[in-house]
Amino acid sequence: MPARSTLTVPPRTAPDPLTALLDRVAVPPPGVPRRVWVKSLAGPVREFLARPGKRFRGRLVTLAWHLAGRPDEPPAELPLVVELLHAGSLIVDDIEDESVQRRGRAALHRLVGLPVALNAGNWLYFWPLTLLGDIGLSPAVELRLHRAVAAAVRQCHEGQALDLTARVGELHPDDLRAVALAVSERKTGGLMGLAAELGAAAAGADGATVNAAAAFGVRLGVGLQMQNDLSELTGAAGPLKHPEDLVHGRVTWPWVWAAARMPAGAFDALQARGGKLTDGHGDAAALARDLLAALGPDPAGPVREWLAAAVADLAAVAPAGPALDAVRAEIARLERKYA
Repeated sequence: MPARSTLTVPPRTAPDPLTALLDRVAVPPPGVPRRVWVKSLAGPVREFLARPGKRFRGRLVTLAWHLAGRPDEPPAELPLVVELLHAGSLIVDDIEDESVQRRGRAALHRLVGLPVALNAGNWLYFWPLTLLGDIGLSPAVELRLHRAVAAAVRQCHEGQALDLTARVGELHPDDLRAVALAVSERKTGGLMGLAAELGAAAAGADGATVNAAAAFGVRLGVGLQMQNDLSELTGAAGPLKHPEDLVHGRVTWPWVWAAARMPAGAFDALQARGGKLTDGHGDAAALARDLLAALGPDPAGPVREWLAAAVADLAAVAPAGPALDAVRAEIARLERKYA
């Protein structure tokens, strides 16, 4: 592992709810010097939480709260539950993927070392569970949300297991879609579904509405994973990510779409190049260009279709109004961002 960088917290221009909450909660145990506590846990967690992120999962909690018919705002801690879980998953994912960078800075394990970063990421899985108990929800709602968090974290690990081991060069083309969908639904989709379920259930929605919101969140998460996979292929995700997925042989959505579009023989040849690249042979940039070309003149078309279908399903059960309009506006913003 490269030499560790200096652990510093980037300055913020406005108070951040995640780091403000951390400063209130993560206090040193009795008798432990603050400098020791900061080095061991509070400092690494704060450094990571202070990094700028999209925070879309937290916004989805609020959107689902309003979709359930509540005109007020949800408890301030509720959107942070899923954001903290997401932060923990990013730290652990970066370790497992041997990533170099996250959110414009070195991956946390490259700053503080793997053991400290791993412990910080795991701590961020458990803190949200205690946070749910501080919100003041009814016992029945709190129990449902605890169960939802436990299920989502389990599913995220299932998706990560597939993402770490399934390789595009080792699968039959007919299996690619099922694997990509399983990874997407359990990782990105799992946390987005949890966000929507948290907001709707805490707002007091009936079971059908909560289930519809959660299903929409999962489908939205799959669409976001499609966008992410495509952006890494095109280079829109940044030079350190392009073409990371190809080098690692991950089963991504561009491979799924190419398998559906290309003649069998031509796809087999492209897939074989992907397998060789995973073994360290071949030109990643050339493969990226050829895979992108195989997607046709509108590679983002499948993403738009998927997201439009997700919104249509939600609109069939959610009341028309500002909350649904906000969902549409947020999706349109994301589509422009990844165009």
